[in-house]
Amino acid sequence: MLIEFSVSNFRSISESVTFSAVASAAATKQPGITFETGNSLAPDVLTSAVVFGANASGKSSLFNAVDFFTEFVCNSARKGTQGEEISIPQNRVSPECKGEPTTMEMVFSHDDEVFQYGFSLNTERVIDEWLFARTSKHGSKTRTIFTREYDEETKIYEWMLNEGQLPGERESWKVSTRDNALFLSTAVQLNSKTLEKPYSWLRSGIHVIKSNHRIAKSFTAQLLQDDEYRHRVVEFVEALDLPIGGFRVEEKQAEVPDEAKEFFSEKMLTELTKSVVNEKVYRVFSKHQNSKGETIELSLEEESDGTQAMFGMAGPIIDVLENGETLLIDELSNSLHPLALKGLVSIFHDKRQNPKGAQLIFTSHETSIISKSFMHKDQVWFIHRPDGQHTELTPLSDFKIRDVEAFQRAYLGGKFGAVPNVRRMQHSGAQ
Repeated sequence: MLIEFSVSNFRSISESVTFSAVASAAATKQPGITFETGNSLAPDVLTSAVVFGANASGKSSLFNAVDFFTEFVCNSARKGTQGEEISIPQNRVSPECKGEPTTMEMVFSHDDEVFQYGFSLNTERVIDEWLFARTSKHGSKTRTIFTREYDEETKIYEWMLNEGQLPGERESWKVSTRDNALFLSTAVQLNSKTLEKPYSWLRSGIHVIKSNHRIAKSFTAQLLQDDEYRHRVVEFVEALDLPIGGFRVEEKQAEVPDEAKEFFSEKMLTELTKSVVNEKVYRVFSKHQNSKGETIELSLEEESDGTQAMFGMAGPIIDVLENGETLLIDELSNSLHPLALKGLVSIFHDKRQNPKGAQLIFTSHETSIISKSFMHKDQVWFIHRPDGQHTELTPLSDFKIRDVEAFQRAYLGGKFGAVPNVRRMQHSGAQ
């Protein structure tokens, strides 16, 4: 489970901002919204959270930072060569960021242990890297697994590799770690069993769906081919109150379209044919009842954008729930009716459907998702750029709000700084 994420000097984010999924004692009293980790560092963690913010406020930057973090962990040792530039989108607007490194840190719970892992880097090298851990055993203490720090004066790294916590070929791993790669990634590539544990969660336990990425419907279509998962998909649709009575899937072998063949050479056409030889194409039909009670079928493309979006998300969400993983979705409310959005979040609040503590963290503009009995103030965050340069991320728990209606009025009135300046827009448009 994701417990905390911090980042500085990344895209629109200049000074460090921190998102926390740690639940307060008050939040634990509200059914379904928290999950017990068994670890004293963060006993209870939220199962869902929403980040509100105007366009260009930093919402996407925050989620892209998480995506960069996990991608760099997975690929820094496998891709690139010594001396190759690190493609890190640093903040280029704030003067104080010039020449400064980007710093990222993630705290997460996995397999009865809490890990605190982070690094700082620039386009030339990883400057610092660290990993700490604490088990869930009573009385356990936080252990330093390793640290790595670049000395600007000597131009060499200073290392601390804990022998008791990091058995194996430590010196070989250290020597093999390029300046532009992470030690965690390198050591795992060279068969470190200890570091495989946190690495495995960062590789497959957390997923980011960006706002500009269309969710492929093929994964959900494949689930419909399995009897057990077909039932899960139908239950998912029913939970969102979509007027669909079931699905039918047509599966066929992928092939190069006839109308496209005339544009390719024979050699290129042969290569394209090879590339799709094992690919499957799925066409999905949804079942409805007409006014006479007769069952009719519509192709998925004939459904609304919202229904298509929910169908595409069904597969990834069912998979995340099945494995107790963390899912971040930027602009989740796009094309969704407010009730469908609430229904989706409620799945993560239902311990029967979410017994392993999967998490849904998303950005939205839809304030109706907030209600006194549905989401606790710990789950609500605001992101904005008050001076057009510095992004700030603040939880609702930092504000004094009487009730939901008061929250919505205050939010739309700009109290939290996470809405566009409509008055300024209207004024400029009138000139």
